[in-house]
Amino acid sequence: MTTTIAPLTGPDDDDRRTPATPVAHALAQSIDTVKQLLAAGILDAAALGLTPPETCGVVESGGPPSAAHDASADRADDAARQGTLPTWFLVPGEPIKVRDLMEKTRSGLKPETRRAYGSYLDFLANGWSSDANGAPPVQRYPGLGDRWAHEVLPSDLERALGFVEQRAQEAGARRAEIRESVGRTPIAGTGVGAQYNAVGAWRRAFEVAVRDRHLAKQFNPAKDVKKPRRPAGRRRPFTQPQINEFWAVIKNTGNDPELDELICLTILVAGARREGLFNLTLGGVDRVECTIRLDEKFNKVVDQPVPDWLIDLLYEFAVRRGATRRADPVFRTRPQGAKPSRPATDRRLDNIFQRVQSALPWADKAQVTAHTLRHHAIALVERSSSKAVATEYARHEPEDVNGQYGRASAREVAQAVIRIHGGDHPWLHRDDQNQ
Repeated sequence: MTTTIAPLTGPDDDDRRTPATPVAHALAQSIDTVKQLLAAGILDAAALGLTPPETCGVVESGGPPSAAHDASADRADDAARQGTLPTWFLVPGEPIKVRDLMEKTRSGLKPETRRAYGSYLDFLANGWSSDANGAPPVQRYPGLGDRWAHEVLPSDLERALGFVEQRAQEAGARRAEIRESVGRTPIAGTGVGAQYNAVGAWRRAFEVAVRDRHLAKQFNPAKDVKKPRRPAGRRRPFTQPQINEFWAVIKNTGNDPELDELICLTILVAGARREGLFNLTLGGVDRVECTIRLDEKFNKVVDQPVPDWLIDLLYEFAVRRGATRRADPVFRTRPQGAKPSRPATDRRLDNIFQRVQSALPWADKAQVTAHTLRHHAIALVERSSSKAVATEYARHEPEDVNGQYGRASAREVAQAVIRIHGGDHPWLHRDDQNQ
């Protein structure tokens, strides 16, 4: 038997039904469709979660729905038209408090992402308190930790975003005062970067809520909160005098110039990110293919082509400092007496560029970091080859369909790297189409 389902609306529906909001209107239309499927015996209301547990009846296969199903669907239909939705429509699974959702999200993040998002997850859960002139802390924003995730509205997140901006601006003003007091260039903070990261963190959290069925997808409040537009970047490649001064600081300061120089060389030659540096292991240094395995953000792992001379430097350095197994990190501290070498951490990177900023006024003003050095490396590749090659070298995704069709090959990346930094690479002597 063929079941015919009536159209969603009839000629008089617009006069007879006037939903309170666009969301309610869309939900009402969906409910109409579901009711028709229920009436045809195609769907089971209890299995769909369309009836509260205490009113669920049983729909026999192919038979008509029970009166309880009809009554429940009618109540939901009426609630949608009035703009008052019952909780069991917003929560397909177990409800979760915002504080628990933030902690659940934090536990699932990689260390580098946790570093960027963690404070904003905490901010939304626990709020923000501050003190002034030694006075007891005053709560400036209470947070949403005790609210159910399905109760949070986009306007709640937008209000929180305003406090994120305020906190960032106040912290920036304090840092500027401290920097100026020690003769460093004061840098005024706008709070835009903080807002950008906050929206990213909250989107991630509510995506977790949707994925784990703590919240229905259509009621995700974070998707309706816009990320602020980042100001135009002011980063420029280093000039030759600047790069000379940079290397002078790296080679002549700090307690382990050899380690610092090799870290910065790997950023400059391979365009490595912070995560890629400290995830690089002895097994990731391929001496045959002349590649290093970069495990970076979004779980993306790439075998990046580098010159043969850098491969030799990395491998010999790691072995000399105690790396023996494939899983041993390449970048290691120098042994001190009876103490063996230890894997370097990202604090080493922070220390390097703090020294650079302290020693070089232009680097202090430009806030030069490892990320700045990576962008310098990408700019060198683009200027010596093309944007497509630079995009592939940087492990970026093409911006559009044309970019997908025009993707550069790994061999073109290797050619660009050798052209800039010298040495040799085996891919340049092969005819393989995949290289």
